[in-house]
Amino acid sequence: MKYVQLLYNPMSGNLDFPAYLDLFISIFQDVGYETRIHRTRSKDDMADYLTSQDLNNCSAIIVAGGDGSVNQVVNCIMKNHIDVPLGVIPAGTANDFASHLKMPFRYGECIETLAKMNVKNVDVGKVNDKYFINVCCGGLFTNISQNMDLELKNTLGKLGYYIKGVQQLPRFRKIRYKITRKDEVLDDYFYLFLVLNGKSAGGFNKLGVDAQIDDGKMDFIGIKACTINEVAVLFGKILIGEHLQDRNIVFFQDNKIDIECVEGLKMFKESDIDGETGPEYPLHIEVKKRALKVICNL
Repeated sequence: MKYVQLLYNPMSGNLDFPAYLDLFISIFQDVGYETRIHRTRSKDDMADYLTSQDLNNCSAIIVAGGDGSVNQVVNCIMKNHIDVPLGVIPAGTANDFASHLKMPFRYGECIETLAKMNVKNVDVGKVNDKYFINVCCGGLFTNISQNMDLELKNTLGKLGYYIKGVQQLPRFRKIRYKITRKDEVLDDYFYLFLVLNGKSAGGFNKLGVDAQIDDGKMDFIGIKACTINEVAVLFGKILIGEHLQDRNIVFFQDNKIDIECVEGLKMFKESDIDGETGPEYPLHIEVKKRALKVICNL
């Protein structure tokens, strides 16, 4: 019998998804699918579990959790060439990938949408030997999710990111990056950069204004080293999606980007991918065009 594999993180978001397990089973049972459930117990547990399973009769792998949980499963799917569609239930803090797929944030509506099995192919980013579905970033603020206390993250949600960001302000340090794409090389000082697969990261939903998740391109957004007053104005523009024309923003789209740290990287030695620790520099970033099957809200 065909089945769906549900993986859920009991510590994601406000911890309420387990109360919807019976509803999940019921909805998929009504459309002819058996449900197999795995409750994650550690950071690498989802990937370890998936690689131990025979997925020949599996119709979908569905993850209930945040972007970190989704990232872990995406890396497992890509590295092991698993040809099974991925579904996402937004049970985490920011849930950027679920937003890209236009999934409802009410669990009941989301599960019903997933049960329709509307599948499309989307892009996946690859940086060195790891994959990402939302963002690869570096510099100031980029390790907030990695270092945030779980209780603070679950209690305050996105507000927790902002609080941790304010705590980093006294440590503003410019970093010199050498950024190479095609025949162009940019060598300049930045506070941070983001390479986006979609429009949002960390709950900021207007970062990549015209970004698409299946166009074969990544959006590079670099915030150049500038005064604190200019940074404050710039973040105001980011909130309303009017930042890309600012003089302190470097913006372009490409399918391959190399990033080397030339100077100033003492506190932020590694990158961040989807809120998890990413590779150390130098970074080779490329797009795997429409390489991942996902269930989306068409």
